[in-house]
Amino acid sequence: MGIFDGKKDNVASLKVLLEQLWEYQEAEANLMVEIATLQYEMGDTDDAIAFLEKAVGIYHELGYTEEEATILDLIGDVYISTENVQKALDTYQKSFKLCSSLDIPLREEVLNKIKECEVELEATKTKNVDKTATVEGGSDSIPESGVSTGSQAPGDESIDYVKIGKRLDDIIGLLDESAVYSTYQEFENPMAHMRDAIQMASSIGDLKGEAALLLIMGDITLKEEKTQKSLEFFQKSLKSFQKIDDKKGESISYLMMGTAYFLLGETDEGSNYLRQSMNIIKHLNDPAIEKAALALLNSIYD
Repeated sequence: MGIFDGKKDNVASLKVLLEQLWEYQEAEANLMVEIATLQYEMGDTDDAIAFLEKAVGIYHELGYTEEEATILDLIGDVYISTENVQKALDTYQKSFKLCSSLDIPLREEVLNKIKECEVELEATKTKNVDKTATVEGGSDSIPESGVSTGSQAPGDESIDYVKIGKRLDDIIGLLDESAVYSTYQEFENPMAHMRDAIQMASSIGDLKGEAALLLIMGDITLKEEKTQKSLEFFQKSLKSFQKIDDKKGESISYLMMGTAYFLLGETDEGSNYLRQSMNIIKHLNDPAIEKAALALLNSIYD
């Protein structure tokens, strides 16, 4: 009889863990959509579509059919903005199929978009046929044009440390204090010099300078692939920025922490910190940090 002792508790624990997993995945999908929105607003439609497609994959895995259909509809809209009508049509048709299975209001809207795409494609086809007919000589006929939209096959899933390191440098460089303290990296033993600088900053109550130094130390440590140690620096930096209510520094600290957790393979934790960072950044009205943050996220999710 002892074999099944605690079985109900184990089932309950499993249920809780699965619910937590779904919450993490849903949060990650939401983050993908937020990133895609920023990418689109900056005119980078290819990356916007890539992040939206990742969100679709997560929603599909979770069985969130309505959300999957909604994002597919959104991808179709992005394709329309790039005048890639065929890709838009293909995507709208996928969305329509899901909408029809649920019988949701979005169905009629997507259906209208499909009809518009079909009309436009037919008009384009007729125009191309007319052009071909006006060219003299059979072998010199103008072929019907097509747009190559094939996406590059995913490559190595490993993360490029060098590329990420460059992105991190770009982000830290946006801090006002970085211009002063980054010179320490040129010394033979930069960490020793920065520890002295932190003591000096602490003694005069320069929390902003101390926080910037901690970020740089974490950046150096991360590049040395001492990822766990780098997290300690980033966490201390975050606390310092929070004490002085420096939202820009706080968002950068969250970005650094999210990156470190991703490198450790803890993607749920990483997504959580990246999401907190993006929530702050979108209210900063700072195009430079938006651009740098998106470049870093592209390197992570590439």
